[in-house]
Amino acid sequence: MPSINVIGMGRGHGLGAVRTMPEFRAHVEASPLSEAQRRTLVDQAEILIEGLYVHLPLKRAMHAVDPLQSLRLLRSRLPMLTEAEFHISLQRVFLGLRDLHTNYILPDRYVGFAFLGILVERCVEGGRPQWIVTKTFDHLTGDPDLVVGAEVTHWNGTPMAIAVERNAAREAGSNKAASLARGLENMTIRPVRMSLPPDEDWVDLTYRVGAAEHETRLPWRVFESSTDLGGGDASAELPTGISSPSSHLIGLDLKTELSRRVKRRLFAPSSLKEEARVERSALDVPRATKAQQEAGIVPTNRPTELKARTVSTASGTFGHLRIYTFFMEDRNIAAFIEEVARLAAVLPKDGLILDVRGNGGGFVIASEFLLQFFTPRRVRPEPMQFINTRLTADLCGRVADYRDWKPSIDESITTGAPFSRALPLYPEDVVNSVGQLYHGPVVLITDALCYSATDIFAAGFQDHAIGPVLGVDENTGAGGANVLTHEALRADWTGGPLRALPSGAAYRVSLRRCLRVGDRFGQPVEDLGVVPDESHQLTRRDVMEDNVDLMEAAGRLLAGGTVRVLGAAVGAPANGRVTLTLQTESIDSVDVYLDGRPVGTAVTPDGTTDLDVSVAGATPDSVLRLEGFDGDDLVASRLIAL
Repeated sequence: MPSINVIGMGRGHGLGAVRTMPEFRAHVEASPLSEAQRRTLVDQAEILIEGLYVHLPLKRAMHAVDPLQSLRLLRSRLPMLTEAEFHISLQRVFLGLRDLHTNYILPDRYVGFAFLGILVERCVEGGRPQWIVTKTFDHLTGDPDLVVGAEVTHWNGTPMAIAVERNAAREAGSNKAASLARGLENMTIRPVRMSLPPDEDWVDLTYRVGAAEHETRLPWRVFESSTDLGGGDASAELPTGISSPSSHLIGLDLKTELSRRVKRRLFAPSSLKEEARVERSALDVPRATKAQQEAGIVPTNRPTELKARTVSTASGTFGHLRIYTFFMEDRNIAAFIEEVARLAAVLPKDGLILDVRGNGGGFVIASEFLLQFFTPRRVRPEPMQFINTRLTADLCGRVADYRDWKPSIDESITTGAPFSRALPLYPEDVVNSVGQLYHGPVVLITDALCYSATDIFAAGFQDHAIGPVLGVDENTGAGGANVLTHEALRADWTGGPLRALPSGAAYRVSLRRCLRVGDRFGQPVEDLGVVPDESHQLTRRDVMEDNVDLMEAAGRLLAGGTVRVLGAAVGAPANGRVTLTLQTESIDSVDVYLDGRPVGTAVTPDGTTDLDVSVAGATPDSVLRLEGFDGDDLVASRLIAL
């Protein structure tokens, strides 16, 4: 084998200050925490985990861990630990919970991302797993053979399958699929404030291009990348009817979200250019570029979060809506919801592929609100529970938004119930205020990096029988909780036991766990996740050619569905009545309700049907609900404001 190449990095990379691993270690060790500061971190971690952490009984049973004893041991050893040993020990306590909501975020001087400059993805070809280089940073130098499409066979001399397994064991995935997905991602990119730092200064990579085998050395580098580690704030634009602060509506795997942003910066400069183009545009909806027209892309005013396109498959032409995140950096949740509604109206009606792979969650309301767009049934938001402890009782007694949970927590003193009553984060009417907008068949694509609000979205999609869930992994990430930061809890909880953390360190904690509805009523999402109805193993063509085989698999599922039409024009009211001109297709009959009260029904052959209904007693806020049936099955609905 020829002598090993060493990967360098050219100028003009735009990443700012970049350090090697030895330089980064020296940087973070220059300002160590005092013993008192370390003790504060351990004490506050113990308060969170013992008094507020909703998954503690589950994690103890499922993963055989004792985080509280680990914290006690850490406290007793504080004087003997180096700076690095302390942070690694505390981080391991949290990683041992296998909960990506509950994190220790290291002090400010650890801000940054460690990266190798390549992205590696797994696929299956001819029944054999392969790990393919699918992206390279444009500014890498030193090895012209390391190109997109190269197959990685060994990692520091270890076969890739074994290397991925070993790295997965260091990660906090709730199930095997999630651990493997996060283990692979962390092998090339990781936020050093939230992950154990690389042990090695470089990685020796063995890879194959065609029949030729090559070896190269990729140094770990760290570039500074600050970001908002919080959640919602008072400026968030929420749907009408929600009184909770947006900081109480977060369900986010922060690590996945941060990695998504950095991947865009390193590997998708065209997406950043599109974001800038949209921001410069004076139009509500940007015009399609020539390249977008040729690729079937539908322009969106939210390109950071959404990508819409038309895909042609052997089974037909369908819409493909990629939802990258439910976390709106500008906090404009209402604008995100409105844009999804607009895109649903302009994409093909024969079927829609909703694709949430790699979506680490965000605002729970942003995910659950969308479900109504695709189902004729009323959506039931997933209910949430606190763990019953002295501290959750105190918290719910002091914070107005949590007081509905307080009586059931107080009752646990006599009942011994481990969890509070399960209540939704917002009224059910909020997530049913728009109703069904898309009446074609829908399929949802998931993977093991789906987490939190995206887990909740996938669970709601399955629980409301909207359509098949097509998974490229055997499970979603299985994050089932509403998460708050230590800082947000301290600000809300006047008189509580939380104290300021030193040097910019932070904690996040799963505060309320979510339960499923429908046929899986009461089942927790945490650690169990959403098991797909159908499976597809990503192929080399998928990772190299924009998911072409995956789209074919989704198309076959959509082709088995029925395209329906349910629309109505409302005539002018006269004598307390209106005429509805119904437009229907593949719907046998339509029932009409005024503010929940039945006012009419009609048999509806394909085409138009006039129906005269009473609107006596209607108010300016009144709504007609149309329900379309195929035989006895509810198959379509629509809300019409009078």
